Amino acid sequence: MDFKSQKSASLRTLTFCALLVAMSVVFSRVLSISTGFLRFNLGSLPVVLAAVLFGPGAGFAVGALADVIGGVLAGYAVNPLITVGAGAVGFFAGWGWRRLPARSEGVRLAGGILLGHMVGSMVLNSLALHLFYGYAWAVLAARIPNAVILAGAEFVLVRALLANHALMAAARGRSGRRSQ
Repeated sequence: MDFKSQKSASLRTLTFCALLVAMSVVFSRVLSISTGFLRFNLGSLPVVLAAVLFGPGAGFAVGALADVIGGVLAGYAVNPLITVGAGAVGFFAGWGWRRLPARSEGVRLAGGILLGHMVGSMVLNSLALHLFYGYAWAVLAARIPNAVILAGAEFVLVRALLANHALMAAARGRSGRRSQ
């Protein structure tokens, strides 16, 4: 790959990731159902998509940036542990997608998304809520079914998006049209 191609690919990746950060902020803050400490939204869908398309590092960056930007826009103080948790969802989803030893893409994708939510949402974010805001562990247990339901919804949606040939071609820098 020559320098011009590398620069073009990097710019395309950066542009896609910026778009995914914006989508995550909108999905998390605007299209959200909140009941106090439980919040149902698809804010991690763009994070998982970044992780699958561009790798664990991109997934982490999209998750962390979206959390910081969304928190600032909503008037919250940035909590570093929650930000790391948001990034961990993307990192571990991407890591699982690339590294889990399953032959089936569907199993790898499901495992990666579930792993991302286990580490990021269930462990790190719950730990932050307990340490910084005093939530009891028994109350935080209610976050487990929420994370599992979100992981399932994200799995279905990411599978559908990965089947979209135009999206995949655009992410890789090719025309969305199939050659004949």
